[in-house]
Amino acid sequence: MDMMRLLRRLFRLRKHPRFYVRNGTFVVISYRTPIGKEMKKIQLLDISEGGCSFVYNGTREELEEAGFLSLMAGDDPQFDSVDFVTVSDISIPEKYNSSGWLRRRGVNFKWLGMFDRKRLQEFIEQNSIGRKL
Repeated sequence: MDMMRLLRRLFRLRKHPRFYVRNGTFVVISYRTPIGKEMKKIQLLDISEGGCSFVYNGTREELEEAGFLSLMAGDDPQFDSVDFVTVSDISIPEKYNSSGWLRRRGVNFKWLGMFDRKRLQEFIEQNSIGRKL
């Protein structure tokens, strides 16, 4: 990690703290394909009240027009139809990714009402395993 990146990380305060999640906590992304709408279930990496990140197998273009995501713990959908905006989508370096197709995507949730925000807080409490630094 270079010095500037380290300094930015130390002094940039997040609006919402991020939390690592339990294995088996997923996002389900809805996206369009030439043959129609598809759903993709993807392991969640971390989450906050402002957004989440996940690693997926594929190309950026596949998820470029994703419309919404759902949050799941195991096979139990717990939070449906969260609109989001992608803030980062980067390829994982080959030394960590033998297939060359893995990417890490970070998204911000669009506006959530008070009821939805409370449900999101409960989801985070139930499925997190520790705060991300």
